[in-house]
Amino acid sequence: MLSDDRIDTLKSAVQDCDAAREQLEEALDTAAAHDGDAKADTSVLKPVGTALADWRDAQRRFMNAVDGSGAPDPATAALLLKTNHGVDATNARCGLPGTDVDGADQPSGLDLSGGRGSVLTTVATEYL
Repeated sequence: MLSDDRIDTLKSAVQDCDAAREQLEEALDTAAAHDGDAKADTSVLKPVGTALADWRDAQRRFMNAVDGSGAPDPATAALLLKTNHGVDATNARCGLPGTDVDGADQPSGLDLSGGRGSVLTTVATEYL
């Protein structure tokens, strides 16, 4: 069902989503370590915004690749990737706070408690 070229495109987008999630988790941890000062500190907010935007952009590439693949929906494409190629596309399908990607139908699973949630909300509303 999926051509080799489309599989490579999907895999690349999935890897980029995974990398962006890791960067976002690290940036949120750094921001949370700043306690209440993080909301005013651009050096803390910018990495969060960059990681969130990178994840969103990689998700869009994944969804566009799904659209061009012949798969009926992202869930089917993700299932084919997992079953046939061992690639977990969970992060490519996660809804992200403050961003809207058509087809993102899974919860992000991000820990948004305390300072992490506050920083993410600030970034999503002010920078995206």
